[in-house]
Amino acid sequence: MNAWEIEELVIEVAEHLDGFTPLVRAGHPAYLVGPGGARLVVHPLWNRQGRIRVLGVYPDGSRSVLPDQRRHEITVTAARGAVFIAKKIERRLLPGYRTDLAACHGRLAARATQDGTRAQLAETLITLLPGARLIDNERTTVISWRLGTASGAFTIHGDVTATIQIAAADRELTERIADAVRHRAS
Repeated sequence: MNAWEIEELVIEVAEHLDGFTPLVRAGHPAYLVGPGGARLVVHPLWNRQGRIRVLGVYPDGSRSVLPDQRRHEITVTAARGAVFIAKKIERRLLPGYRTDLAACHGRLAARATQDGTRAQLAETLITLLPGARLIDNERTTVISWRLGTASGAFTIHGDVTATIQIAAADRELTERIADAVRHRAS
């Protein structure tokens, strides 16, 4: 099957899948886009003439959050027609894919919340400690600082747990830092 035939087939299948619409663009794979962020990509099987692969796709960035996410795909004979293909997708692909897709969205939302909380705590510490240096990567934020003879480092992990190291700080500074962390972490 060529790209044009796949695009036509995707348009026809979308008519028989409740809530799905086709997404076809020249030079790109053909998709069936459905409710809840569902995206199904349709490819011809190059080594099996007349068969197509329908694969459930997860949101961008989800592989780093859920590296063990199951792959949901089926292969179908294209000659059986759009109604047959839609029924196979509905029965064999969508039940497991929808469940895993919902779990994926939940984990991505939880991660976004954690990232926001981590950013707020980092902002509070930067404000409290002028001249502090911030090193931020995808899952950890490190803030290192020096005030006179006092120094320290805060490592805020992705799950918003923190590792705190303070050296040679007086009681007032230590209490201010502890108070700031306590208020932002709760």
